[in-house]
Amino acid sequence: MTYFASQRLQCAYGSTLRHVPGPWHAKFTDFELRYHNIVGDKFHWLTALHKKYGPYVRIAPDEIAICDPAAVKKVHGLGTDFRKRQLPGQALNIFSMSEPRAHRTRQRFYVTAFSNDKIKASHHPAVRELCRIFIAKVREDATNSPTHSADLYKWCMLFGYDVAWEVVYGDASTGGLMAQGKGVDDVMMGCYLQLQNAWMRFSYPTFVIARWLIPVIPALRTTFDVFSWYQHYKDLAEETERQSKIASRTTFVQGAQFDEKEGKYQLEGGLKLSQYDIAHDITTFLGAGGEPIGATLVYLIYTVLKDPKLRKELEDESKRLQEPLSDVEVEEKCPVLDGTIYEALRLFGGGLTCLPRWAPTAQELGPYTIPPGTCVSSHSHQLHRNPAVWEDPER
Repeated sequence: MTYFASQRLQCAYGSTLRHVPGPWHAKFTDFELRYHNIVGDKFHWLTALHKKYGPYVRIAPDEIAICDPAAVKKVHGLGTDFRKRQLPGQALNIFSMSEPRAHRTRQRFYVTAFSNDKIKASHHPAVRELCRIFIAKVREDATNSPTHSADLYKWCMLFGYDVAWEVVYGDASTGGLMAQGKGVDDVMMGCYLQLQNAWMRFSYPTFVIARWLIPVIPALRTTFDVFSWYQHYKDLAEETERQSKIASRTTFVQGAQFDEKEGKYQLEGGLKLSQYDIAHDITTFLGAGGEPIGATLVYLIYTVLKDPKLRKELEDESKRLQEPLSDVEVEEKCPVLDGTIYEALRLFGGGLTCLPRWAPTAQELGPYTIPPGTCVSSHSHQLHRNPAVWEDPER
């Protein structure tokens, strides 16, 4: 106990992080950080802290949050010394791998498929078809509802995942979630598992007791019945294994040569990636692509509907457009639409997850020296509301 207390005091007052402002208790414990992870309002909490303490805030004994653009660039820019950290039980994929050289190899394998020119040339007609399906489903939902209302959140999220599916497989208009009549739970499993993981990190005994009480209090099932959701994920894991055998379906390996002996696809220039690696990355691309598209679309529609004047301007602009549409024509004739989309991305862009990086050596960030092993977290919600960058950022 004495050793533990001395270590806490050393971390609180002996580290150079003692100069970083923040709540007094953050020097000793990460309890409040874990609490806000559980209740799901971490980004609101961090926003309030940045407003009170500035662009650098200590939120745990060994973690700081930043929203200074220069510091974010240093932490996440090319050639950075900061590193990701492979967490226990975390699948190895392009987003989780921490070794820079291996990550660059993966990145180079997919760079052509994700280029703007390739996406526009290969997927633009299909995405427009998905838009037509989306509108038809929303209209059908409203028509069949007694209140003549539609569940826009549901259809936006399904649309987002279908767009990601289109980029990965190229057949979303026939094999996607909207076409199959899927529900929101089919795209929200990751959120449920994140909540369960947050509870386990917050207090494992509480998690175990809550699971024991599920038969008595059924409402606890969604949050604490981890095995039912992992069973669902087990089915997905089996699907991932199956996908590893049919990776040729993906748009990423078009034009690649398959080496049956190695079980790898090879692109021009000698880049190789196994079927298994591609399968793990596919799951990541679908989740990391679908959720931001769906969530941003929800807020974009909300922004327009709550402002009748803006809605009227957008309707008037859209009347100037003629088929066939092009990006250049939309940008030239619809500046209000263009600006509305960019502002929705700034204020409500999907992917609100913190991006943690660890300092392998002592680093200088702004006026502070960050000791080795410190976690530095950036968050787009705060970065995009920095009053030093945007005047009246909440407008």
